[in-house]
Parts: sequence; structure tokens; C-alpha cells
Amino acid sequence: MEKYQELYEILRKEMKPALGCTGPIGICFVAAQAYDAIGGEIKKIVCEGFGPKSDDVAFPGTEMLGAEMAAALGAVCGDPNAGLEVLHSVTPEGELKARKVAELVELVPTDDLDLGAARKITIETDKGVGVAVIKGAQDGLIYKARNGEVLLEKEPDALNRAGHTPLMKYKIKDFYEFATTTPIEKFDFILEAIEMNSKMSEYVLTHNDVSIGIGRNLLATSTPSPVSRAKAAAAAACEGRMSGVPLPIMSVGGKGNVGIASSMPLISLAKDLGSKQEDLQRALVISSLLATAVIHRIGKAPTMCSCEVAATMGVAVGAVLLQGGTEQQAENAIQNLIPNVFGVVCDGAKLACALRMASGTAMALDAAELALKGVRLANNQGVLDINADASIDFLGDFALNDMLESDKKLEAKMMEKRKIFPLMTFTDRQKQ
Repeated sequence: MEKYQELYEILRKEMKPALGCTGPIGICFVAAQAYDAIGGEIKKIVCEGFGPKSDDVAFPGTEMLGAEMAAALGAVCGDPNAGLEVLHSVTPEGELKARKVAELVELVPTDDLDLGAARKITIETDKGVGVAVIKGAQDGLIYKARNGEVLLEKEPDALNRAGHTPLMKYKIKDFYEFATTTPIEKFDFILEAIEMNSKMSEYVLTHNDVSIGIGRNLLATSTPSPVSRAKAAAAAACEGRMSGVPLPIMSVGGKGNVGIASSMPLISLAKDLGSKQEDLQRALVISSLLATAVIHRIGKAPTMCSCEVAATMGVAVGAVLLQGGTEQQAENAIQNLIPNVFGVVCDGAKLACALRMASGTAMALDAAELALKGVRLANNQGVLDINADASIDFLGDFALNDMLESDKKLEAKMMEKRKIFPLMTFTDRQKQ
């Protein structure tokens, strides 16, 4: 354990509860910090660096959609001390006030092509101006000021510097050894993730009035199998988050959907296999670590879809470990998977993420099953490099450095068709 103490500390820091989709929740968090700095009656809110990728997902406490509503709700009702659970204290009265404040919000997209660029919210009130800035993560607060007086200023957390984090020096074999040899009592915190994420999935699967029924229908119409059940379990939990169900989940790498996508397929598979709880815990450890390692390469606001790209790799290696496979088979599973998910772009949080999660689950479990049966793609072909570690580095470098221009053009095109006002409810959006 001493050998991998840093890995343990990184994993604990990168797994935290989140209430609502972390895209708009990040906006809520910064707005809550900016308002906390100044207080008073809000006259204007300016959001810099936030694009249109948070417009199509519901978040707890309101039926309304959009980055403007997120900023207003965070400023009016957000708890600045609650991190990614910033909206735990929303009241009906506060939500109604936030709807009006949303009309005072100005969204200013950034031209900065750095995926780790700082994002800033400035709130003008009758008491002056409050400012808050995040960088690298939705709750990565680096600056806070009141009327020019600096209240907080610090460098971004090392874990949020995409492409340069301490986690990147570790290899897949390190993750495998850490997950399989660490005393199981050190992984008791994984039980909380199992409970939280399973509760969200089960809630959506058993409530016909929640969302549009992607998970429920996948379960009802598919031929019963471990893969179909895993797809449904993951999709349902994602639907719950995208639909604003007020239940917290355990995020991974600063992303709630990655927390779900890297855990629910394995939780479901473990039930089908009759796996021991310890085996599931260890599988979730390596899944979460590998997903986080990929996110540290592609960035926490990435061009590539972190669910389809990062979480699927976690599920693939987790499924191998869960079924008694070797470290080499885990690497083979990654190589089998990468050509299927390489380059899948992120176009924002929305219900379609549940469909991506379902398809990603199937690809990950297929890649693992093939690896367990001795099937592997040849190294150094296409986007694959000489081994799985090198392939992940190749993918990360391409996402972080070569897809920036296309990502900005995608956001610009999404902004062109953006229509937020009058504010629209999540239910009405699904009727379009």
C-alpha cells in the first residue's frame, strides 16, 4: 500500500459526490462563489468562457434549462461551501426569483483554444462587484474577489492540469497491482459509490414518470443478458442525472456521468456473475483509476466524450479483473476497445448521453470478453500504439492538442442555433 499511497490519495480526491449534471453545476458553483463574495441585489451577471454544452440538461431545483438559469440559480440559491452539491438548498421561492435573474445573465463564449482555460463569472449588485474564477475542474476555484479586493487566489490543483498531472506517470500494471493487492478495507469508500449510483439507476428503472424511458425500454425490449442489463442500468442512472432527479451520485474525475458509466455496468455484471463484494470493489477501483487517467490526458472539459472514451476503458479493464483475468488481458481489452471509441466528440450534456453510455457499455464488455478468450488486435496499427499505455497517451495527445480547433467550431455552430429565452422547461424541450 505504501508503494501506491499517492494513487490512493488521487483516487479519493477524484471520487466525490455530485448533485446534478456537473456541466451546469459548475456554472452554479462559480456563480455561488461570485455572489458570496459581494451579496446584495443582483443587477447583472456576466459568464465568460461557458459555451452551449450545458443547455440541454435539467438540474436539481428547477424545471428550466440553460446556462443562464444555472448562473442565476447558483447566485440566488447556491451554497458556496457545498462543492458539486451546490444546489442542495434550493427553495421554490428562490427558484422563482432565479427565473427573473436569468434575464440579467450575459453569456460570453471564450476564443481561448486551451481546454483548461479559466472560466469567470462577474456579478454586479447594489453592493458592488463579485468575481469568481475556476480552472481545470467544475469546482476548481482559483480566484475570488470583492470590489477589487482579492479574497482568494491560488494556482490550479495539480490534478487539473491536463496532460501534466501526477497520475500520468503510472501505468496500467500499476493500477492493476494497486487494485488487486491493496487491503480491501482501504476500499470501503467504494461501497458508497455502489450505493449512490445504484440508487439512482434503480429509481429511474422503477419510476415510469421519470425521463423518456431509455433505460427502462432497453431493459424491457432487449434479449435478457448480462450485457443488456448492464446497458440498461447505466443508461437509467444517466437519464436520472440528465432529467434533474435530486439524488446525488459519485462522480469520477470531476464528472458525474463518468462516475456512472465507469461503475454501473460493473455493478450490474457483478450481480449476474454472483461476484463477491470484494471483487466488485477492486474492479471499480481499477475502472475509476483508468477512467481518471484518461480524463487527465484528454482534459476535464474535453473535446472527446469522456463517457464514451474514458469510462469505457475503465469498464473494460474492470470487467477483466472482475472475471479473474490477468493484467495482460486487461491491456488487450483496452487495445480491442480504443479503435471503437477514438475521437468520439463531446457535444454537451443531454439525454442522448444515456444512449452513448449504453453503446459504450456494450463495446467495453465485448472488448473484455474477447480479451478473456484470447482475442486481441495487433499493436501499432491505426490509432493503436505499441502497447495499451502508449495508445492511451496517443489518444490523449490527439484530444488535447489536435482537436481544439474543431471543438471551438462545434461550439460556435451550436451557439448559432441556440435559443434560450424565453426559458424552456426540460419537458417542453423533449417535445421539440
